Amino acid sequence: MRISGDLKHTLSDPLKREIELPFRRAYYPYGFRLDLASNSREVLDAAAENWGMYEPEHDDPPLTLRVLVQPGSELSPQPVHRLQGHLYSVVASRENYALADLDALFAYAWVTERTVADHAWFRWFYLEALAGTPLAQRHAVPMHAACLERNGVGVLLWGPSGMGKSTLAYACARSGWTFVSDDATVLPQNREDCVVTGKPHQARFREDAPRLFPEFDGYATRARPTGKLSIEVPMTSIAGIRTAVQCEVRRLVFLDRGKCGGLERIGVESALEQMMQDSRSQSEETQARHERALRRLLHAPAYRLRYERIQDAIEALESLTA
Repeated sequence: MRISGDLKHTLSDPLKREIELPFRRAYYPYGFRLDLASNSREVLDAAAENWGMYEPEHDDPPLTLRVLVQPGSELSPQPVHRLQGHLYSVVASRENYALADLDALFAYAWVTERTVADHAWFRWFYLEALAGTPLAQRHAVPMHAACLERNGVGVLLWGPSGMGKSTLAYACARSGWTFVSDDATVLPQNREDCVVTGKPHQARFREDAPRLFPEFDGYATRARPTGKLSIEVPMTSIAGIRTAVQCEVRRLVFLDRGKCGGLERIGVESALEQMMQDSRSQSEETQARHERALRRLLHAPAYRLRYERIQDAIEALESLTA
């Protein structure tokens, strides 16, 4: 019986471990090195949209990510994320899934051509998770906080989803602040200063944002990994918005939208408890590293900001940076 070349390869390599990955490049998400390899140039193009603007900043060990693209018309469903020990899985279907070894700082994914072709979808569901989760182990503290700068004073805006971080951050940027990040800010674990890195080239807003900001009209509404609808806006396309990749944090502000009251000073331990909320799903060892890093930021005064109107919030924040 004659066996085709493809079948011979299948029999000799049933686990597909010998597939060639000729497209390779180093990227630097938030300044940390990530070595990416794939059998599709489309993967590198999507990665460049996410991380192409970052330069090398840190000497921490690099991450390794391999993305294997296979024929298929299935667009990845929303994946299920699971963590046991040092193994982290991202599973959407038998054709779209990924696994990361957090101890080895290594991850790989199998996805369809259809999934990779939709760059925003692929980035949200795979690239960001497979870079961000390993980074959080030893390199960085991912903070669910917007970041802005005015008069040389960096301000972090903390708050749970729906508290208006992205909207307020962009409204401040329209008022002349420097935009650093809408809700994804990173603090290095292995430094001593209070410099953070943001994601100023992209921002995501709720689907009703064009009612407040008409310049967003026309951007497509998509489902995020959280299942919520949002629009992704390239900030470089918005005239008059000043951006920066990094800033030094000198104020911490915890948002409480929907109530009047303005600014109220809060204590160190109260601030730390709120800052640690995003780290509670990590191992005890990782939580301890995050807490040590976050305590560096507590040299900055912390406030609770209660507000109803965006303009009132902007004025309150400006009083902290006068």
